[in-house]
Amino acid sequence: PPARAISADGGYDLLVHFHGAEAIRKVLAPRDMELVIAGIDLGIRSSDYARALEVGGWDALLQTIDREVGAATGIAGARARRLMLSSWSAGSGAIGRIVERGSSHVDALILLDSLYASYMPGQTSLVQGQLAPYVALANAAARGAPVFYLTHTEVPTSGYASTKEVATFLLSELGASPIAVTSTGDGAPPSAPGLGAEGAGEALRLTRMYDGGSLYVRGYAGLGPGEHCAQLRLLPAILAEH
Repeated sequence: PPARAISADGGYDLLVHFHGAEAIRKVLAPRDMELVIAGIDLGIRSSDYARALEVGGWDALLQTIDREVGAATGIAGARARRLMLSSWSAGSGAIGRIVERGSSHVDALILLDSLYASYMPGQTSLVQGQLAPYVALANAAARGAPVFYLTHTEVPTSGYASTKEVATFLLSELGASPIAVTSTGDGAPPSAPGLGAEGAGEALRLTRMYDGGSLYVRGYAGLGPGEHCAQLRLLPAILAEH
């Protein structure tokens, strides 16, 4: 980590990102942000991440990060003072375990085309209660609590709810609706400069958005893996602005 990211007493800001660690390193490293970044890759399915963070796994991970930061900087007692979580795609399996248990105070939660849900057997309605922790976090964010930033594409899914369906559900639970965005170029509306990510073009064309308190929802066009992967490029601007 950059030396200036660690205060004299060992405190530091920590971003833990699940899935796509190398891609995140490439987009964040040039920005030279004053934070410690821990990228975690555990598999290609959300269940891979969920299993890894069974009882005790999350606390053990945070302790390991503190030790590694202390060893790298020579500062005894290094500890995360501000915690941000992010995930892309299957990484939400880890996020789910963390928020279900409420084991850590999270200062910001960023889900990049990452939050899916299960359907009722033989139906296209969501299993009741499965998103309750996220609804609670969205409600709290809407009242100005820690940032909750949710993005989705229009990539279709089979047998389970897509990120777009889940985003729509969360907003409906809050009695909120996104506004449609008619855009050109990189798709970033005037109220959200930079979120289109330079050079992304159609891959990050914004189609709808919602802002309420500290809750931000952004919907993007795109039906394929290229658009799905492009979501990772949004993270630097999100961190810089929120």
